[in-house]
Amino acid sequence: MESLRWSRVSVLVVVMAGLCAPWMLSQRGGAFSEPATNLKVLEVEKPEDLRPIMQNFGRSLGVTCGFCHNRQDWAEDTPHKETARKMIEMVGKINSEVFTWERAPRATCNMCHNGNVYPKFNPPVPVRE
Repeated sequence: MESLRWSRVSVLVVVMAGLCAPWMLSQRGGAFSEPATNLKVLEVEKPEDLRPIMQNFGRSLGVTCGFCHNRQDWAEDTPHKETARKMIEMVGKINSEVFTWERAPRATCNMCHNGNVYPKFNPPVPVRE
């Protein structure tokens, strides 16, 4: 009777592992399995180049994928994706038109956001003379 109980537990563990395996594999930090669609601003040579870029965006804004993406349809346009596209274009323009001197810094999302969805600017208080 004891071995029958352990057999049932073993079968249950194997079945659960089989059911969870696709989800666990999808959550790993590896490359995307298919080429991305609906890329309007970002340019990537290979699908695996996209994940590190997206992870950097997430860390820079302190958000996860679901902040900008519909997890059931990654390609769907959302208001946050539209804002992100504008911000990506802005950063590109800063780097190409403003930071033009030798050894100039590179603008990044983190430069302003620093882990926050909305940048926290603290301009200095004007000094009255």
